[in-house]
Amino acid sequence: MTSVINSKSKLADGLSDYLRMVGRIPLLTPPEELHLGGIVQEWLSQSNASTALRRSGARARNRMVSANLPLVVMICRRYQNRIGNLQLEMLDLLQAGNLGLVTAVEKFDPSRGYKFSTCAFWWIRHGVRHCIHELGNGIRIPKPLLSLAHRAESLQACAAGTLSDQAMAESLGEEPQRIEKALRIVGQCRLVSLDKPVGALDDGPCLLDVIQDEHTLSPEEDYRWLHRQVQTLEAREQQLLNLRYIRQEPCSFSQVAQIMGVSKNYTQSLERRTLRKLRQRLNPVLVPVQSA
Repeated sequence: MTSVINSKSKLADGLSDYLRMVGRIPLLTPPEELHLGGIVQEWLSQSNASTALRRSGARARNRMVSANLPLVVMICRRYQNRIGNLQLEMLDLLQAGNLGLVTAVEKFDPSRGYKFSTCAFWWIRHGVRHCIHELGNGIRIPKPLLSLAHRAESLQACAAGTLSDQAMAESLGEEPQRIEKALRIVGQCRLVSLDKPVGALDDGPCLLDVIQDEHTLSPEEDYRWLHRQVQTLEAREQQLLNLRYIRQEPCSFSQVAQIMGVSKNYTQSLERRTLRKLRQRLNPVLVPVQSA
């Protein structure tokens, strides 16, 4: 549990550091975007670009990417609630969005006259959605089937009551059997991490802490084999073990001797004989002999 909390705190610290770093990067003006975009296109359009052009093109691309990292953060935050039940972290979305941003920089054509953010928004969102689809679930679902299930769930969420498969099929223009199959497969393939926090606190109990294993034995059932061996002892030996080990407040040898009406030395000798006898009877149970 401690390792899980430490890993979550490290992820949170890493995300905070990244957001602080992004916030300190100066933005570009529209003329600067057009100028840097022209350098990138000139570099990528020439198959045999000179060393100076390659260096200036790489610097221009890196400058455009770093200046637009806040745009990636803004888009990824729109999907923050969506990844709550998926096997993804915000840093995973940011990485996918950054890859989309690099593609946008390389495909941006300043001669068309539109802003870079128009091009970048589509590519960043495409990268984020692709990441959610490919890595969000432990079991990969075909994209058309997943899209149909999301459309059906959105339609059901907007409806006043429960919609049948036939009603959703008529609204979406699909067959009822296909909608039923899509919803069933998506529902069965949704995975929830056992490390997911229960409640609003990240350092609170996780799902694993509140799920009871039906195969886990209770303390009484787990030590039933030991109780059966203890019950085979003589009454005086059982009384000694009860006074010395089973009671909530164990008795000393002097107290046991006073309760049983014997001497302290006899009590000590009786305990040694009882434990030796019990150990001999438990040894075949704890260390069973394997047949050849």
